[in-house]
Amino acid sequence: MKKYTSSLREGKKLPNPFISFIPSLLILVLFNVFSVKVEAAVVAGIIAAIVLLSPYGGGYKEWVSILNNGAANSAPAILNTAIVVGFAGVVRQTAGFSQLIDGLKGLNIPPLVFVAVTVAVAAGAAGSASGGMSVAFAALKDTYLALGVPLPWVHRISVIAAGTLDTLPHQGAQITLLNICHQTHREAYWPIFVTQLAIPVVALFVLIGYHAIVM
Repeated sequence: MKKYTSSLREGKKLPNPFISFIPSLLILVLFNVFSVKVEAAVVAGIIAAIVLLSPYGGGYKEWVSILNNGAANSAPAILNTAIVVGFAGVVRQTAGFSQLIDGLKGLNIPPLVFVAVTVAVAAGAAGSASGGMSVAFAALKDTYLALGVPLPWVHRISVIAAGTLDTLPHQGAQITLLNICHQTHREAYWPIFVTQLAIPVVALFVLIGYHAIVM
């Protein structure tokens, strides 16, 4: 495995991890608790990061370089996300996807498992959790209702199910992560598979089992 040493660790003082976490926490609190628009919440987080971490960034020129690098590094992530969501929309219009949905509709399995399997397969085909959920709901909403599964349960199961097969090697987020970390699929995909696919599948079946008992 390749090893990389950050220049920030070469004789420079690093910020406390808890201080570094505050800007991200601020964004989450502003957006989820105070219903601040996401753009304003992110700007507040950026300003907080600059204020809290200013003693560690150096002078004006160093901060300009840091912000430029941040903007440059954000572009691939934004583009990959946009590409994946667009890819999901294109997949939905293909004949192959229609055949896939028709095949899923014919599955003779328990309703809760049906919801999990259909959303997971759609997320895998789209390479995106959000994209897979959107196409699955658009194509199978009436089927879910006909099965008699309460919609809150459909939502809970779908959120976890979409986070399983979406983590296949072609997912845009995985490619972005590996590029940032200078890793290949061969070097890093196994721990990704365990934490983002295997463990969520276990959690998914635990949730299905719980709702099956309550149902």
